[in-house]
Amino acid sequence: MKILRPWKVWLAIVLASTTCTAKTGSSGNSTIDTTNGAIAIANLDQQIRQAGNEIGVEELLLVRSRFLSDYDALDRATALGEGRYATGRELLLRARTRSAAHRFADALADVDAAERTGAKANEISALRASILVAIGRATDVIPQLESNLHWHPGFASCSALAVAYAAVGRLNNADRLYREALSSLDTTLPFPYAWIYFARGLLWAEQGGDQKRAERLYAEALKYVPEFVTANINLAEIEVLQGKQELAIGRLKNVVQSSHEPEAVALLGVLHLRVGETSSGSREIAEARRNYELLLSHAPLAFADHAAEFYLGPGRNPQRARVLAQQNLANRQTPRAAALAIKAAEAVFRGIRTAAKISGLSVRSASDLESGSRE
Repeated sequence: MKILRPWKVWLAIVLASTTCTAKTGSSGNSTIDTTNGAIAIANLDQQIRQAGNEIGVEELLLVRSRFLSDYDALDRATALGEGRYATGRELLLRARTRSAAHRFADALADVDAAERTGAKANEISALRASILVAIGRATDVIPQLESNLHWHPGFASCSALAVAYAAVGRLNNADRLYREALSSLDTTLPFPYAWIYFARGLLWAEQGGDQKRAERLYAEALKYVPEFVTANINLAEIEVLQGKQELAIGRLKNVVQSSHEPEAVALLGVLHLRVGETSSGSREIAEARRNYELLLSHAPLAFADHAAEFYLGPGRNPQRARVLAQQNLANRQTPRAAALAIKAAEAVFRGIRTAAKISGLSVRSASDLESGSRE
């Protein structure tokens, strides 16, 4: 299981900009009556078509990208953002699209520029805080986010602080705030409900080690948006751990029919190899490799971490993984980024040691040769 690309920062950047009025509601797992997920996606697509290239369509495209792993939508949002930066609003939109592509330094520069134009202070502070959390500086902004929650309680402030608490390991506090964010929602749109349940599932799967709880929360997210690609992938990973391989294979087949998400294709390939379907498995892993390289050519920082994980696993290229992991670590100094870089370096070293044994070289000599080949 892996922590996902820009999902956490996107939650705070996009969903926290949603205006939701407070209401009394359940903070448990009782599904709220919202618009059917497929209908909501169709409505979203209609909004995107009607908006054309108007300012603000970037937000809609990011929603489509995040829930459906539509990276053409991400490319379009990024391209539109890069061409608009004359006003504070445009700069903030560009910061959001750059954050979605993990261009955090550029996004922070846009936030600073927007502040100089006199853009709304609350939007500035929320966006800046979200980006700082994403790059490993959650402790710097938690006091501000706690103050925001005190003075402006609601979905935006609860979810933003929950993301920060999760980043520093305050899991119970984070989960409580996610539940409070849910109870403050007053909308028939399924997306924010699905996203909060997904974020809670990710919290317990990745940091809390509670796969049973994560399974229930991912399933709850999928009640709201059954097409939610990453929630399906994460649930399939749990199903694999539980020995439910056929169920996971069926789930992933549904995902890859509508998405070129390489993580889904790679996992499906691994499972097919495991059950003896060698031809299908090999073909799918090769397809995942092509998809990752294509995505890296468009947005290298956004996909460096997942591509590194792939090359450490079924992609079988630790050298490529190490380069990507180091690129990811240079971009954001989070514990996970550091752990990934260490894991990749260890994989390379194991390869060197194996080669040394085969060739009769000392480990040191093999390491020197490998270093020299990179210069």
